[in-house]
Amino acid sequence: MLEIGAVQFFRDPIVVGTADIQELSKTHEIVSRSKTEFWHRILTHYLPLYFPEAERFHRSARTDWVLAFLEKYPSPHMISAMGRGAFIADAWDVVGRKVSKEQFFSDVYATAAGSV
Repeated sequence: MLEIGAVQFFRDPIVVGTADIQELSKTHEIVSRSKTEFWHRILTHYLPLYFPEAERFHRSARTDWVLAFLEKYPSPHMISAMGRGAFIADAWDVVGRKVSKEQFFSDVYATAAGSV
């Protein structure tokens, strides 16, 4: 291997000064993997089990409002227990800056009522 020049030089990360960058990179990888596993659990276990019709509302596996919405309304029973207007008023700030909130919440309410 030495004759053909196929060698690698070892550089100690502490001496070179890249140890902190390597630790941050590993931490980012672990956090990203955990976040992905968490989303997969929600989308493949929680929603199909407790609120199967709500899968069409998440749109993207990276939206934070889905978690806030599921935290506030963990089951469709909690949504359908309120009136349509009361639910829309209560959930208005959860979704964020959606332009068509009224129609969106009406769809969620109808879906929850049908699910229960």
